[in-house]
Amino acid sequence: MSSNQNQLTFDFDAPASSVPQACHKPRVIQPDIDPTGFSLCPPQAEIGQPAPIPYQLKVSAKARQVYLRVEPGRGLQVTIPKRYAKRSIPALVESQRKWITEALADLDDKTPAIYRQWPPPQLHLAADNTMVNIVYLESASADAATMQWVASDCLQLSVDVTNKELVAKCIAEALKPRARDVLGPWLAGCAQRSGLSYKRMSIRGQRTVWGSFSSSGTLSLNYKLLFLDPNVVDYVLLHELAHTRYLDHSPTFWRFLEQLKPNSQALDRQLKEAGYMVPPWLELAA
Repeated sequence: MSSNQNQLTFDFDAPASSVPQACHKPRVIQPDIDPTGFSLCPPQAEIGQPAPIPYQLKVSAKARQVYLRVEPGRGLQVTIPKRYAKRSIPALVESQRKWITEALADLDDKTPAIYRQWPPPQLHLAADNTMVNIVYLESASADAATMQWVASDCLQLSVDVTNKELVAKCIAEALKPRARDVLGPWLAGCAQRSGLSYKRMSIRGQRTVWGSFSSSGTLSLNYKLLFLDPNVVDYVLLHELAHTRYLDHSPTFWRFLEQLKPNSQALDRQLKEAGYMVPPWLELAA
């Protein structure tokens, strides 16, 4: 199951001034980050001199077009075919400045205020209706970190808070066992209610899916489900369980899922926007 993101697509040989075709793909930081907060928007420059827009570049042997994607947690991603001239990328990015800056600002606006602060003071785990407070202690080393749940609503980190990637990794690692404790019994209950079964559950940190089911019988769930509304989480679990009977998204699958979870199509649309409830800086943990 996928989340949602904006993308511009350009023909391989199209000049930078071409009008792009807007499309949508699965959702999803790393550019220059304000040390006082967490924002994807380009830094302000002096009047008359717009600051370059940071981006990450990927060269793909499979790409037949140029893709500009604005991804929560990662900012602007540029994917180009192997034979595309890299020297033309800055001009291409600059030609789309208006769309890019508006898309980045839109992501910032949709991100809850507590996740635009650094270091993050709290985590809203909507799935089990808990607001977790994060306590920071000094770390003996810039590269060392420890984490400990001192209560169900209090996570203690000993870490260099200027190391954003390490902070994100600590929080992600603390959340994975919690996700297993919360989602494991929940999934078992959904399986019992629906009369469906699976061999094992795994907790992962996928970037583009909330869950998946393999033909071997393993049902994988994203720990970031902890941030979603319980009704949406319930839908995801039943969606993946429905794949134990139908390994596709055929009309038959959707009819079956509707029996398990009424209003499933509306919940699926709601899920496409649910990624905004996940802290974007968690992408740094991957």
